This record gives sequence, structure tokens and C-alpha cells, in this order.
Amino acid sequence: MLFRMLLAICLFMPVSLSAQDIGTINFAFDSAELDAEAQAKIVEIAERLKENPSYKPTVLIGFTDAVGGLGYNDRLGLRRANAVSAALLEQGVSVDRIGGVSSRGERELLVSVAGPERQNRRVTVTLGEMLAACRTYREIPLTVSSVGAELQTDLETRLSEAESFFAQLAAARRSGAAFQMAGAAREDCNIAVGYDASALRKVEYSQRCFCSSARMRVALN
Repeated sequence: MLFRMLLAICLFMPVSLSAQDIGTINFAFDSAELDAEAQAKIVEIAERLKENPSYKPTVLIGFTDAVGGLGYNDRLGLRRANAVSAALLEQGVSVDRIGGVSSRGERELLVSVAGPERQNRRVTVTLGEMLAACRTYREIPLTVSSVGAELQTDLETRLSEAESFFAQLAAARRSGAAFQMAGAAREDCNIAVGYDASALRKVEYSQRCFCSSARMRVALN
């Protein structure tokens, strides 16, 4: 019982690996056009992305207010996200930085009203998590250019998380998939953290760390 309580606490604690907010662009009613305010925000976000290169994908998600049908609003949210993506590219953001463009329509209202509401009509720009799970570490889109202080901090966070879960599972004498994945993540992330930035296998073990860490969290849920 105590083990389950500790595990539940750890799983629902805020983790630094979640999406990082970069900015939000708002829209006029039933429109995907970028007005002057939106264009100014695009310039600001583009500069932020260019000045702070990251290995994490830039994720654009479009939203609408609650006016209109679900299908129509899904399409409108996507049009808005695509408009922001095109504008960021025009401002010099590399196409490789755009990791995902999608829509959630009216599903996540910031203001719970049935009528028009500007705050709900938006596109969010975030630096997203790499992925939820993986089949092989080679799927992880890391390269030599990804190596830096941000990646090192991420690896250290994943190592700490894996060590914590491994210790809890070992103390509870659990030997299932979660225990095995925690052990693999602990080993892979420890090796990745230990490699110098110039080491040839830094990228490979960083990929292994990301993959085994993702598998661990899936096994724990």
C-alpha cells in the first residue's frame, strides 16, 4: 500500500520534461488571419526560437472558441496553426524546428463560455517532449548538434527519475516490466550523463536514455 502511494505521488508530481511554453497568438472570430497584434507576436516568438536553439521540437496547436460545430472548429484550429507555422518560417525559423502542427478545436477552452471569446481563439507555441514511447532508440531525433547544456540537464533529470523509481520498485521487491525498464533507464542515462560532450557515443546513449525513460513511464502507468 505504501509503495502504491509513493508511486502515485511520483507519477503525478510536476516534471521538468513537460512542454515549455514559448508564446500564444490570438485570432479574430471565425478567422485564421494574422492581425497586427498576432504578427507582432509572431516576430517575438520567431526571435526567441532563433536566439535559443533547442533540440526539442516546436509544437503548434490551434484552438477555437465554442461557437460552431466540432468538425468545423477542428479544421479552423488547424488553419490557424498552419498560418502560424507559415509565418514563423517567413521570419526565418528553420523548417526543422517545426515538430508538429495540430488542432484541438474547441476541446480545451481557457474561458468556459458558449459564446465568442478571444482568449479561446488561439495557437500555442511550445517546445514539446521528444515522444511518449519508442520502439527503438534510433527513432529519437537527436544529432551531434543537439549536444549541449540543455540536453545534459534533461539527461540528468531522467537519470534522477529512473534512480528514484528503481529504488522504490526494488524496495517493494517488484521485478516486472516497470522494474526492468527503470533499471535500463538508470543504466542508459547514467552512461549518457557521464560521456563528455565531444564523445562519439554521447548521442547514441542520449538516444538510449530517452527511449528507455519513455518505456519506463509507459510501464509504470
